[in-house]
Amino acid sequence: MGSGISRRYMGSEDWDGLLKWVCESAGAPMKPYYQYKLAASAEGDGRKNTVYPRIATLMEKDFLDAVNRPEYAAWVEAHQEEFESGIEPMKVYIADHLKAFQPTQLSEELEVLRRATRHVAGVITTNYDSLMESVFPKYDVYVRQDDLLFSPLMGIGEIYKIHGSADDPESMVIDERDYQRLGEHRDYLTSKILTIFGEYPIIFLGYSMNDQDIRDIISSIASCAGERRAREIAKRFIFVEYSADHTITSNRYEVNDSQVVEMTGIRTQDFTPIYAAIAKTNQRYAPKVLNQILRQLYRASYSGEDAESVVAVELSHMDELPPDKNVIVGVGVMDYGRKVTLSDLYEDVLFGTKQFSPELVVGEYMDAMLKQGGVPMYYYLRRYDDPLGPRTQQEIATKTSMESYLNNTDRKIREHSRTKLSDASIDGLIKAFPDDAYKHLILLHQSEIDVDQLEMLLKTTAKGMLTAGKQLDYVLRKDIRIYDFLKYGIDYLKTSTPPQSPSSAPTLTAEPNGSAGASPTSDPSHA
Repeated sequence: MGSGISRRYMGSEDWDGLLKWVCESAGAPMKPYYQYKLAASAEGDGRKNTVYPRIATLMEKDFLDAVNRPEYAAWVEAHQEEFESGIEPMKVYIADHLKAFQPTQLSEELEVLRRATRHVAGVITTNYDSLMESVFPKYDVYVRQDDLLFSPLMGIGEIYKIHGSADDPESMVIDERDYQRLGEHRDYLTSKILTIFGEYPIIFLGYSMNDQDIRDIISSIASCAGERRAREIAKRFIFVEYSADHTITSNRYEVNDSQVVEMTGIRTQDFTPIYAAIAKTNQRYAPKVLNQILRQLYRASYSGEDAESVVAVELSHMDELPPDKNVIVGVGVMDYGRKVTLSDLYEDVLFGTKQFSPELVVGEYMDAMLKQGGVPMYYYLRRYDDPLGPRTQQEIATKTSMESYLNNTDRKIREHSRTKLSDASIDGLIKAFPDDAYKHLILLHQSEIDVDQLEMLLKTTAKGMLTAGKQLDYVLRKDIRIYDFLKYGIDYLKTSTPPQSPSSAPTLTAEPNGSAGASPTSDPSHA
């Protein structure tokens, strides 16, 4: 991304305009800008990346004298610590100016780019401003050359500001000393970035084909990659220039030693179709998620430390990993990896410790698990908006009250054993059956159950079994499915439009004791 993108969306200056603004705004003893420009052009070779750093160097001494005037006293005092640490005042002045710009132009077009961010592996920019951070807010940002050279770059979900950032004025590459340091490391830096992005299509935006920054970058690529490899890489380059015309051409570009590479050139005044095309590329996983996983694996592999735990989800539905989650990664039933089990779901619904995403559970596992019997489902369905599988639809159509979780045997037991309860409630169950109250939940009607009390009973019982190294038994699992319906299912059915079952529609009726429910299923094996 070059300065043309910042001008397009924020109205900020290019390099020439930025230096001219410094001269005009700082005042005496700054000379008219053209004098610095003429002097620099006369001394150098006329190349942009020689002339403009020389202009900045010539301006810096006069700028120091300018800000010694009384009207700058408050500004100097505010930045005194930075100046005492050796940061050039003119860099701070430029940084303050750039921070004032906001992306207020062509907002609809920029929004299309924001929606495509999931399909952009990374961003390289020579701009100082924070436009790219606002468009890619979750990406890691690298601004200092040392960070770029010596950090373990992942190549996914990252922004590389190779000329520094206004948020860190010392990092900004402006004057001759800055460009000398950049030149010393350019080939190595290009080689490192090339290693990361060598297999990706690279789109150049905000530059001119004659821009010296672009010529230097492409020349460095040619130098690092060799002629044959440079030609292969250039085929993945797409160079976008602003123009009233709308053309797509193959451009020949001469680099070092008369070496020629070809790249695709797009000339247009509307970037919306380009951003929309990026959004349609096949990118299943969000770059930020892949960045976090790679970084954790790198940390575990090279430092000897354990990788941070990550959340169990279908990765294609995530934009980033939640922090501080002690869980696993689920990759779907057809992929390699640790599969989510039915036991996992019972624990997750009751304790909320697994943090499984509804997209993973409902989208990848629910229909397959329902083939084996009952599944606690409403905990996940209430947070799921995508299409449902046929078995899940049928289950929703039938599981609409506590009665639908009971079979004929359960109802006969309730009919003959309710007389043992002096108090038809969860507390009453605990008093009547202190050792195994959970086994007698079927004695209660839906309206007699306090969900919070039921939750406490089930958690206590489940913790005892799990601590003893036992699996949750059949009765407790049925109780958890009933709890799942009472706590989450009732509201889900009220606020959602459940799908029609192939055999019946979910119609709410009155239970024998007057509570809301549905006609009980006659299938005793699937309760």
